[in-house]
Amino acid sequence: MQATQESWQTREIYEVLVIGAGQAGLALGYYLQQQKKNFLLLDASPRVGDSWRNRYDSLRLFTPAPYCNLPGWPLPLPKDHYPTKDEIADYLEQYAQRFQLPLTLEQKVVALTKTDGIFQVQTQKQFFQAKQIVVATGQFQRPFVPNYATNPADSVLQLHSSQYRNPAQIPTGKVLIVGAGNSGAQLAVELAQTHEVHLSVKRPPRFYPLQLLGRSVFWWASKTGAIYAPPTSFLGKKMLKQADVVYGRELEVLLQKGVVQLRPEIRAFDQEQVIFQDGTQSSFSSILWATGFRPDYNWLQIPGAIAANGAPVHHNGISPVAGLFYLGLSWQRSRGSALLLGAGRDARYIAERLA
Repeated sequence: MQATQESWQTREIYEVLVIGAGQAGLALGYYLQQQKKNFLLLDASPRVGDSWRNRYDSLRLFTPAPYCNLPGWPLPLPKDHYPTKDEIADYLEQYAQRFQLPLTLEQKVVALTKTDGIFQVQTQKQFFQAKQIVVATGQFQRPFVPNYATNPADSVLQLHSSQYRNPAQIPTGKVLIVGAGNSGAQLAVELAQTHEVHLSVKRPPRFYPLQLLGRSVFWWASKTGAIYAPPTSFLGKKMLKQADVVYGRELEVLLQKGVVQLRPEIRAFDQEQVIFQDGTQSSFSSILWATGFRPDYNWLQIPGAIAANGAPVHHNGISPVAGLFYLGLSWQRSRGSALLLGAGRDARYIAERLA
C-alpha cells in the first residue's frame, strides 16, 4: 500500500519520530519530553519490554541493578540483585507509563523514505511524517545461522538462541551449542543439568569474573571510565579486546570437570553426524545456534544511510543524512552504548543534537 502525495500533506508532521521503544528509545523519549518536543515512539511489539520478555526463561543480566538504570528513575531493585529478563521488561513498561511517553505499539516499520526534507514512515498499519528520525531498533534484528555445504538430517532439532526458551524444548540426547558468547555460555550451563552438552567454538572462551575485590566489574569499569571510553581511545581499545569474554565462571568450572565438552568449528554435516574442523565427528539429536544476529535495515530506503555490508552509516549515532540519527548500536560511542547503563548517556547526546 502506497500513500499519495496529497495524503502525506494532510498528516501531522512530528518534530521527532523514534523507531523503537526499547531501552534506548525510552531513554531518548525522557529527554525529548524534557525539551517539550512534539515526538512519538513507534514499536513493533504488542507491549513495551517484549524484546526482553521473549528471550529464554532463565536469562539474568550480569549487570547488577544499579547499572541498569534509565534516566530519571532508577530500577527499583536491591543494589546487589542481578535482574531477570522479566524484571527488566516490566521496568521498561513502567518507565514508559511513569513518564507518560507518547508511543504507539504494533507498528512494524516497512519503509522509511525522505521527500522534500520530510521523513515518511510507513508501518503495516499507518503512515507518519517527521522532520527528524531516530532509529533505536537495537542489535537483535535478524537471527544469524552460518551456511555449510551440507545440512543436518531433518531428524536433528535446530534452534537459534532467539527461539530457545527452556530445556523442555530440547529432546533427549546430545546437544551441540554453536558459539561461546555470553548467551551460548549461559545456555550450555543450563542444559548441562539435563543433557550431554558439547560446545563448538572458534577459539577457547575467555572468562571474566562478575566481581573484583568485592565490587562488580561494572563498578570498576564505570569508576575508571573504561565503559564510556570511545572505541578509538586507549581504554576503548582495551575494552574492544575483551568484547568476546564470557562473564562469570560457571561454564569454566563445567569445562574443567569435563561436564561440557569443547569442540572446534563445524566443517560439514553427514545426516546426524557433525564433522568438525579437526576431523573428528559425532552425532547430535539437537543443535542450538548461539551465533548472534545481523542488521536488517531493508526498510530504510534512503540513499547513503546504509553501507554495502548492511550496517548503518554514522558517527557517534549521527547519520550523514540530515535529520537521521541512531541509538543503541553496539559500540556507537562506547562499550556501554548497547547496554542499559549506557542508554541514558547516549540518549542525552543525541537529544542535544536533535535540539
